[in-house]
Amino acid sequence: MRGVLAIAVATVAVIAWRSRATADERAINARLEALRSEVNSSTKDGLGTAVRAAQIGTYFTDDAVVDLGGGAPPIKGRETVMGMVARLQPRTAAFRMDLDDVSVEMVPDSDAADVLLTASFVRRSISTGEESLDAREYALVMTKAGGTWRIARNTAIDTLR
Repeated sequence: MRGVLAIAVATVAVIAWRSRATADERAINARLEALRSEVNSSTKDGLGTAVRAAQIGTYFTDDAVVDLGGGAPPIKGRETVMGMVARLQPRTAAFRMDLDDVSVEMVPDSDAADVLLTASFVRRSISTGEESLDAREYALVMTKAGGTWRIARNTAIDTLR
């Protein structure tokens, strides 16, 4: 009887641990979807560039690092990310961002996760209506603080070697 009870308790503990990871994975996916939606909708809603940049900045940690590769220096800090978003807004209004193939792997015993995804930027030509696509793979490190998942590191993956 004690063996059956021990197995039942262990099973409940494993299910509870897995459901937490599943809840965190769902929260991360929801957060990334909200970022995608924010990027796509805020280019059309008439908000000022500073307000838009601040909204997008909430998806990053204070000390976030964005490494776009290709020899470009990394972008360091949420404030820098926000400044770049504000400056690039007029040029990005014609783009739509999609996130595909999102995979989340929780880091054991921490409030961190490794995320792999493909970000696609679609631009439609005003004159021809044709769409052009630029897709890149990224590795993200996301951390949770105060119940909110944020991007701490975003690194472009060089798929051509």
